[in-house]
Amino acid sequence: MNSATRVVESRVFPHSRTTVWNLIRPADFKFWTSAVTSATVEGGAAAEVGSQRKVTFKDGTVQRFQIVELSDVLCSVTYELIESNPPVPVSAAIHSIKLTKVTYDNSTLVEWESDFSSSGDQSTQVLEDSRLKKKEALEDLAKALAKKQ
Repeated sequence: MNSATRVVESRVFPHSRTTVWNLIRPADFKFWTSAVTSATVEGGAAAEVGSQRKVTFKDGTVQRFQIVELSDVLCSVTYELIESNPPVPVSAAIHSIKLTKVTYDNSTLVEWESDFSSSGDQSTQVLEDSRLKKKEALEDLAKALAKKQ
């Protein structure tokens, strides 16, 4: 049975949208120090739709993502999982990170959304893993932003 699932995690950061965007825009996940060992740009320039990122995680997982949308106007990036070793129990995964300026205090709302399509009984596991990883990554982003002050 095929199913589509979505995970969204968000957090407000006491930094300008430009400051946060400078860390998110490269889509290299360098801020995600608790989980990512390395990330390299492949198949195009870093700021180019269609370019790929090879991300190596500390648990040994290696994933390749392709940038499918990048907007400096909207401060958003969307990328698709195209390869994973070991394989993940999904048939498709699209992730988006979007930044919104909070005008009240010039802070930034970061929303990280993932849409998964899977066939099998592991949807709950995939959702929970994605949710936990996003929370971890947003915590690491907060630490990276704190160092910039």
